[in-house]
Amino acid sequence: MRLFFAIPLPPDILRAVSSARVALEQFGAGGRLVPRENYHVTLHFIGETDALVDATDALREAVRDIRPFVLRLGGYGSFKTDGSHTGFIRVSCDGDELNCLYESLESALWERGFAKNRGRLTPHITLGRGIEGDEGFVLPPQKAAFTANSVVLYESRSERGKMIYTPLHREMFL
Repeated sequence: MRLFFAIPLPPDILRAVSSARVALEQFGAGGRLVPRENYHVTLHFIGETDALVDATDALREAVRDIRPFVLRLGGYGSFKTDGSHTGFIRVSCDGDELNCLYESLESALWERGFAKNRGRLTPHITLGRGIEGDEGFVLPPQKAAFTANSVVLYESRSERGKMIYTPLHREMFL
C-alpha cells in the first residue's frame, strides 16, 4: 500500500481551491492538475508499506493532545526542484497546533520504524505538478479559513492514469 497522512478539507474550502485552480488555468498555466476530490493538506507521505497497523497506531498517538485549530488559505506558491515544478496554495495556522501535530506525528512514526520527512512542514494544498506558464501568477487574496478537526490516513493508488485517494482511518482532535 502507498500511504500518506493529510488534513481533509471541508466543501467550502474545496470550492475556494477549485476557484484558484481555475484562475491558474485562465492565467495560461498548465500541467498535471489535481482533481478537486484529491485536495488536502499533506502532513506526512509514507510511501509503500504493509505496516497499516503501525501507521494507524502512530496517528492515534500523534493526535492525543491536539485540539481543533484554524487553517487559512494564502497565496500561490511553487516548489521548483530538479526540473519538477509543483504549484500550490499556501496554508497558515493561527496558532502552533499544526506544528505540534506535525512534530507529534513525526515522532510517533519514527518510534514505529518509519522514516522522518526531510525538513520542516510547509503547509500547502497542491494544485498541480509539472506546472508550466505560472511565472507571474498572483492569486487574489484568499479569505477562506476552516477549523481542522481531524487527520486521515489515506491510501494512494493509480487507476487508469488517475490518482485515487481512499481514506483508511480518521482520528478526530479532542
